[in-house]
Amino acid sequence: MLEAGKEVRLISNRDLTSYRKLCRWDYKDDYHDAAALAYCGWLNINNPSAFLSLKTPEINATYQLFLEHERINRELKPIVNRARNLLHTEFPEAKKSKTESSDKVDGIWLFISNKPQHPGWRKRWLRIVTNSIGTARNSGFSSQLVKLSDQIVRLKKRRIEIRKRFKQFLANPNYQFYNEAFEQFGLGIYDRIIILCQVHPFEQCLDSEGKELRKIKPRKFGKSGKPITKRVGLNRFHACLGKAIKPWESGKKKGHIVTGSVLARIQLYLWARRTMAMSPPKHPKPRVKFLRDRYVTDIQAKLTKDGKIDPNYPGNDSLKQ
Repeated sequence: MLEAGKEVRLISNRDLTSYRKLCRWDYKDDYHDAAALAYCGWLNINNPSAFLSLKTPEINATYQLFLEHERINRELKPIVNRARNLLHTEFPEAKKSKTESSDKVDGIWLFISNKPQHPGWRKRWLRIVTNSIGTARNSGFSSQLVKLSDQIVRLKKRRIEIRKRFKQFLANPNYQFYNEAFEQFGLGIYDRIIILCQVHPFEQCLDSEGKELRKIKPRKFGKSGKPITKRVGLNRFHACLGKAIKPWESGKKKGHIVTGSVLARIQLYLWARRTMAMSPPKHPKPRVKFLRDRYVTDIQAKLTKDGKIDPNYPGNDSLKQ
């Protein structure tokens, strides 16, 4: 349905059973479920918090692009490693050439695959390969290396196209509210994309008054005591970020596991590692500085004069998890 340009809203099986009972149906088949879902959608058409999540065609298309970007990254690494191993014998002078940023294709792969590139760079590579000690000087590049270089160029160009589409997507005024929040934490493009695809629309975590969605239920045992407050909105938000805590029980054992979006959890971990564990940003955002100070205090580490974690006092490893 998303591919057909339709918005998709998800509800839980428990809610589906409740709406089926409201219709006074005991039948559990596709026809009655479809009618119950239609009734649920009509009743809560302007209440996003009544659904587990909402997926629009634009968000789904962007999410699929993110999955493609992740697949390209997984494919690129072994291909580049094999190509650089071949460079060791064919063109050793270029084996340690610097890798370009994600917005460009490395000149060495353009040169080997005979793809268009800046004339100055092409002359430079021709001059180096003419004086090379590798086999490419006399025999040229092997067909295997040329094929690998062609694959690298194709994948990197596709990755550049996806990055441009991500920038266009984030520039949409409809997502200004989300970008303002992302800016406070200094999130990168890919961090913003995966989190936005998960939390949009944010109204699914809020009630009709724009406050955190909560459900108050009486206690099952005992007449006295405070009722139970379930922070549904906060739990949904944590699930979108891949940090939802879900209890489990098996026989005499019980505990909690972390559930939710794995991709969002990975991106958040990488962001935290860049901003907290590694070298701090030169001009950190106030919220990032506050979080990093808390992190350093929690792991009982010490900082050097330039603001980096002192290698002699890195803190307690058991507290870094």
